[in-house]
Amino acid sequence: MNSEKGFLRWFADQRVGKKIMYTFVITTVIPLLVLQVLMLYVISNNMKSKVDEIMVNQLVQISERADLTVDVYTNLVYQIYADDEIIQCMADCQNASSKIRARAYREICGKLKRYGLSTGGIECISIVLEDGQDITYDFGMASAVDNLWEGYADKKSIVPYRMAQEGDTDMVISPTERILREGEETRIFHISKQMYDFADIQKGPIGTVIMSIDESVLNAVCSTAQEDGELYTVNFIADKDGNILTYPNSFYSGILLSKGRSVKEFVEKTGMLEGRTVAVNQYENENLGWYFYNAYDEDYILQDVRHIQYMTIAIGVLLLLISLFLIRFTVRLIERSTRSIVAGIVEVQRGNLDVQVSVESRDEMGQIADNFNTMTGKVQGLIEDVKAVTVKQKEAEIRALEAQINPHFLYNTLDSINWMAIEREEYEISRMVRNLGVILRYSVDKSNKKATVAEMADWLEKYVSLQRMRFNDAFVCEIHIQPETEKLRVYKLLLQPFVENAIIHGFKEIEYGGILRVDVMLSESQDKLDIIIEDNGRGIPCEIAERFNHPDNVDPDDRGSIGLNNAFSRMRMYYGSSASWNVSSIPEVGTVITLKIPVEERGETGR
Repeated sequence: MNSEKGFLRWFADQRVGKKIMYTFVITTVIPLLVLQVLMLYVISNNMKSKVDEIMVNQLVQISERADLTVDVYTNLVYQIYADDEIIQCMADCQNASSKIRARAYREICGKLKRYGLSTGGIECISIVLEDGQDITYDFGMASAVDNLWEGYADKKSIVPYRMAQEGDTDMVISPTERILREGEETRIFHISKQMYDFADIQKGPIGTVIMSIDESVLNAVCSTAQEDGELYTVNFIADKDGNILTYPNSFYSGILLSKGRSVKEFVEKTGMLEGRTVAVNQYENENLGWYFYNAYDEDYILQDVRHIQYMTIAIGVLLLLISLFLIRFTVRLIERSTRSIVAGIVEVQRGNLDVQVSVESRDEMGQIADNFNTMTGKVQGLIEDVKAVTVKQKEAEIRALEAQINPHFLYNTLDSINWMAIEREEYEISRMVRNLGVILRYSVDKSNKKATVAEMADWLEKYVSLQRMRFNDAFVCEIHIQPETEKLRVYKLLLQPFVENAIIHGFKEIEYGGILRVDVMLSESQDKLDIIIEDNGRGIPCEIAERFNHPDNVDPDDRGSIGLNNAFSRMRMYYGSSASWNVSSIPEVGTVITLKIPVEERGETGR
């Protein structure tokens, strides 16, 4: 809440032009930018989702083509598996006669050759007998002697044979492996299946047929898109164990994906889409147990969308710049008009009422300028009228003063009465007349000027002595002045209203026992003069006393508050906000009034 108020206060203190700019940016520019970014983000995500969907559909098609391709080779394996002649020849190979074994070997090789030539991509077809012997025809070498497995003494140790044994009667497709042939490395995957003699199936497997197929067959199924000789998408196949069955760069066919490395990292590592933003999709062929992957250059595929985004951003920025220019132009017009009006107001504050504000526009600022010029003209006329009235008032006051009795006449008259009282030995009357003269002279002579605290105390003693005579000594008065304060200066008659209020209202209807005490001292900080007027009179109602303690409630024209309103008003007029007071009263117990006024210059006299 405090931070919110702080922001609002900060905003309120800014210039009008900045407020307009900030408001425009916060309510228009930022929302539009956010909306534009969100729209571009949503469009980009939607397009990427559509592209991913297309790529997955492509992988489905590749998977279906792979199914058809593998079906061609598995059908050949099934034909070999079900060929009675081959099965019979396999039995003859177990015959003791070498002539019969040789004939059976040639017939099986001939059969395998015919099967292999019916479909392209076959590198080798082998039948491994249960005793470890093999009958092989290698199409790459066109030989039944030199073949793929010539480096293996025991053909039962080769991978496809072992996988066929583990797969029982199922057709097994072993992963692509790297094999050296005539000094060159080739990539070949295998389809293998155990064979049985259907005439004596209880005898168990009689051998295993292995068809070795070039990895290029699978590579042909995975079309790799490119444009102008540059690749932008890569399709490849891997099995569940992470073996790469085929890859556009055949160097990576037959390897195993490293554990912990993602497909995206693998593609980037191969350098096929080096330096591109790569996105990857996959599709699982449950029939083959293979995963079909597609990696594509996201920036290339979405380049049209990117162009639209850039164009949209450019147009948006251009429109925002135009808007900012127009807003700035408008703000400058407002600021120029505002500066002109403020300059006129400053001139008026300096007292120059002849100033005229010039604003060319006819908008609200122009109307303010016109009204300002009209107002200054009227104020100037009013000032002239006030000056004329003031001159007339001063003349009237002078005439009234001239008509007043000269105060010196009163002083001389009182002095004559004093001597007459002395001649008749009326010393009490003489003392009263003398005190009255001092009081009158002190009060009339520059009543709004300052006197020292000592002078004020002397005057108070004479004033109180007259009041005591008036009230038949119904009260006593104690005046205590701190020595350090005697030469400090205060306004004349500052305390008179408070003392008079205590005597007239506080001791009303009291015949004896009244105590009035006045204390004047320096505050602890030495920068204030503390004056305490205390009496044990009738007191003031609590609600009235509390009202006096609020400076805003002081009304100098209020005559219903026993003179204190006027006294407090004079304090505020003399000392401003530097003066303070406190009224504390309990009915029928007494009243304490504490005044605090600033310490001012010292002096010997108030004249």
